[in-house]
Amino acid sequence: MLLLGFLGGTWYAKTESPQGDSSADKRRTPLVPRSRIVLPGVLGRIDHFGYDGRRGNLFVAALGNNTVEVVNNLRRIHTIVGLDHPQAVLHVQEFDRLVVSDRAGKLRFYDGKSFALLKTVDFGADADNLRYEPREKRVYLGYGSGAIAILDPATMERLPREFQLGSHPESFQFENGGPRIFVNLPNQESIGVVDRTTGTVTKWKIAGATTNHALAFDEASHRLFSAALQPGKLWVVDSDSGRVVATLRIVLGVDDIWFDASRKRILASGHAGAVSVIQQRDPDRYELVAEVPTATGGGTSLYLKTRTSEGLYVAVPNTSQSGSEILFFAVQE
Repeated sequence: MLLLGFLGGTWYAKTESPQGDSSADKRRTPLVPRSRIVLPGVLGRIDHFGYDGRRGNLFVAALGNNTVEVVNNLRRIHTIVGLDHPQAVLHVQEFDRLVVSDRAGKLRFYDGKSFALLKTVDFGADADNLRYEPREKRVYLGYGSGAIAILDPATMERLPREFQLGSHPESFQFENGGPRIFVNLPNQESIGVVDRTTGTVTKWKIAGATTNHALAFDEASHRLFSAALQPGKLWVVDSDSGRVVATLRIVLGVDDIWFDASRKRILASGHAGAVSVIQQRDPDRYELVAEVPTATGGGTSLYLKTRTSEGLYVAVPNTSQSGSEILFFAVQE
């Protein structure tokens, strides 16, 4: 096992190697703790991240604190207030808009530089996951009791077309080489498949997927990765047929999952306090290769590759009575 510390040894991660305890195994640890960002005064649950690649700003949806925290160069530089349980943050670089959804059903547009509020669009209830489709130049929002809405980031207007799903949508992913959107529908124990061209919605029944919030997509191998909050389980699904090709036990409470295409790795962060690292041996074979400890509550994360670094940011709420933290784990081969 490998013992590593953050900032003078005040936080430690002990990484188990499934192959043993040799020096060679230690060098293969897939995630190594590198830094810690302290968020004094930020208490309560933390939800999803956003990122501004132009300025290097990391956005943290501090749901329980009713704020969005803006971090740059490992320190907080700004706090956006006036929110009602923010759930997702999206920066649209070509329009320099920051988009924030919240549980009360509001979608707010901010200026990407000044963070001035530009417009609020009310969806009534539970505005949740956000995605940007760059070819269409459209923002997509999962909201309410069962729909994905579309907005124009230039005008900040809600468009009349949306896709009805029958229950609240959790994470969704675009198909780059085609018109489909894949979306977790845990209340229907299904993955929804939306055709953006025709508007038709198909549902693939995934037995047991009743708490599946996190979803990632390996388009090259035609594989979807859907993870449950409870129990800790990963489903690997053929994106052409909806067939389940593999299942694995992983960390409890996964709220974000990422596919590292260059290394063929899946990274799943769980509220139970670890990141499960799964190696894709081929499209139908997967192996849990590491459980990298984080801290209790670290279910939301952001996998980010920039010019100077590559790794996983993990949100850890309520690390002390004075606030929360963001942990950064560097990826290594």
